Amino acid sequence: MTTRTITLGSKDFFHARPSARIAGAAKLYESVAMVMLGTEIADAKDAFSLMRLSHPDGSSLELLIDGPDEQAAMEAVLDVIKKEFSIE
Repeated sequence: MTTRTITLGSKDFFHARPSARIAGAAKLYESVAMVMLGTEIADAKDAFSLMRLSHPDGSSLELLIDGPDEQAAMEAVLDVIKKEFSIE
């Protein structure tokens, strides 16, 4: 399992466009990809699941990826997150 902790900017949240782009990137890989925000967990391959997460408001989130192509999946999802959000 590969994990990465990311702190989003104070005005960032999972609205439709970034959620869809993250899910699109994650779906390209066989590995299971999850986003954890506090006690909430979302399937990174499901845009609606991501959109149901609370507003992070500068909170740290954890990206967890497990599977045969986890390194490549992590890089792809992180690339999208870096393009869509301001990382602190």
